[in-house]
Amino acid sequence: MLFKRGSKKVIPFLEDLKDFSNEEEYLTTLNFVMEYLDNNNIFFIMSLDWKQDVETLKWRIENSLQNNFNLFVELPDLNNYSDRTSVSFDNIFEDFDKPLRKKGKQIGFIDTKSDEYVIIIHEIIDREKIIETVSKIGYNYFDK
Repeated sequence: MLFKRGSKKVIPFLEDLKDFSNEEEYLTTLNFVMEYLDNNNIFFIMSLDWKQDVETLKWRIENSLQNNFNLFVELPDLNNYSDRTSVSFDNIFEDFDKPLRKKGKQIGFIDTKSDEYVIIIHEIIDREKIIETVSKIGYNYFDK
């Protein structure tokens, strides 16, 4: 069910993907992939700056669930957070991961060794496949 709506764009794109690690514009293949996904409104691998607001996190997760899994999950109420709460505050990702896990999904992270969070919303049962795939592109996967 993954890539339900975007599969016609994503699958050929990934099949023809070349290595961008020496390209001056992107520096890594992951940056190229994330830009393509963002430009095509495909919510699969998503980057959030450490000071990104919680509203954007919720919006990205909701779009990923709807577009990739045709699923609605009741996520935390934004009124529970102050206007200055960012995704780097304690327990934010855990707050959003908890209801996903009840539906067999989870938030995974690609460790880019930077001050951004690169997240993937995926099926819990696919965790090992995601770890392997992330490793193949030169990164470590982790979850909270």
